[in-house]
Amino acid sequence: MKDKGAASSYHLHEKEEAMLAQGELPASYSAPDTIDAKRHDRMLDFLKPLIDADVKARWVTMGDGKHGADAYYLKRQGLDVLATSLTDFTLKEAKNAGYLDEIAAVNAEDIVFEEDSFDYVLCKEAYHHFPRPPLAFYEMLRVAKKGVVLIEPYDGPRRMLDFIKEPLKRLLWGKDETINFEPSGNYIYRVTPREIYKAMTALGYPFIAYKTFNVLYLPNVAEAKAEKSFGAFVWKVTLFLQDMLSGMKLVNPASVVIIAMKNEPTRSLAKSLSKNGYKTCDLPQNPYV
Repeated sequence: MKDKGAASSYHLHEKEEAMLAQGELPASYSAPDTIDAKRHDRMLDFLKPLIDADVKARWVTMGDGKHGADAYYLKRQGLDVLATSLTDFTLKEAKNAGYLDEIAAVNAEDIVFEEDSFDYVLCKEAYHHFPRPPLAFYEMLRVAKKGVVLIEPYDGPRRMLDFIKEPLKRLLWGKDETINFEPSGNYIYRVTPREIYKAMTALGYPFIAYKTFNVLYLPNVAEAKAEKSFGAFVWKVTLFLQDMLSGMKLVNPASVVIIAMKNEPTRSLAKSLSKNGYKTCDLPQNPYV
């Protein structure tokens, strides 16, 4: 049976990406020394243990609709990477400008590639936009030979300061965080490591690693230089305060990076992940299989 809700959501995303294609290239291309570009690079730097452990790996990005900026980061690390999104409107612009080598229009919930086509699949800040995210996760696992990486908003338990923060945001900025839907109509599907832990265990895979972190977008300083500017000072201080409050468990970290591996990692990779602040989990194996 055709899912009308999903079809409507796909159509809206196609319209959004067509509109994005008419805009400027993201800061990762046009202004790499700004806070906005640094904000994205900082999230992607969490991939360094995987990148350093396998410099010849082939990657694919999913939902990379902001002109393939995630794939561009991987390309700058010397990796072989295919950039994909639901449509290729913005990807074509980036490729024509010389930033990307390979692009494709791919529905993450129905991936056209054969199983094990890539070593790693990266989905950054797109999973929570998908109409049926678990379908996309299983599809990404199917086409990944080694693993899937999600970098997404973190869904943690309510903390003490949430009861203050939410009404304060409504008062100051009119932002109602109790509304869990976005303009495209999709439910904002935040993730937890536990959810991925269960999915991977059910499929008989052996390992996940995850790391929570804070990420911050301040529109008033986004275009400021990432170093030696007043905007950089404000950005770093605000991140420090976020880290302090989440470390005290007064608020949740904003985001999480989860690495879901289809095979046991090498000892050196597991050690590198731990050294870089990841919590590593050896998953229980089914004794009846």
